Amino acid sequence: CLLKTKEAAAARAYLEERDLGAEVQEKFLIGYAPNGIATILKWAEKYGYTPEELADAGVIKPPSGPGDRGYHRFGGRLMFSIADKRGRVVAFSGRQLVASKNSGKYVNSPETAVFRKSSVLFGFDKAAGNIVKSPRREAIVCEGQIDTIRLHISGFPVAVASQGTAFTEEHVAMLKKVADQVLLVFDDDAAGHKATIRTARLFLAAEMPVKVVSLPGGD
Repeated sequence: CLLKTKEAAAARAYLEERDLGAEVQEKFLIGYAPNGIATILKWAEKYGYTPEELADAGVIKPPSGPGDRGYHRFGGRLMFSIADKRGRVVAFSGRQLVASKNSGKYVNSPETAVFRKSSVLFGFDKAAGNIVKSPRREAIVCEGQIDTIRLHISGFPVAVASQGTAFTEEHVAMLKKVADQVLLVFDDDAAGHKATIRTARLFLAAEMPVKVVSLPGGD
């Protein structure tokens, strides 16, 4: 859908603007979710999935009553695939392409039988081996999917991010298995400063050294 549909032109333009080319899109399984529920239901029928299974996976919102077909949770969004530590896709994060007051910039999968936010870090499946092999066994923790991808393709393939939620002790335990120290790279705003302090405390409590990257000019 991302590569071939006219509807995804805005998604392609956004990726081009962010310099996330075809190789990156394939490596990180970036895609596009068409608008409306009809397309996803047709796809599901073709491949043997039921609407109930799509609802259980958090891909669609189930019908609320007679005449209601439900809706596609990610319709019209640029899609980022969220993998577990073994590289299996367990959830999605969809970025808004047309500003709307009725929904947030990002919509993330709800927790399901295979996805718990507190036990999944974006990029961990790709970063873990690189962290272990790095000279200082140092992990980089940042705020979101694009930040993580940008770091990976810029020569820092040790970056991870939490899933639209605060870092947890479980996340720290995951990283402690492969990392000896951590760099925090959060936005230079009030929310970023608050998240930096909160996250640093968790790592320090786990006896992991922490450094904070200070970004220039409010970036």
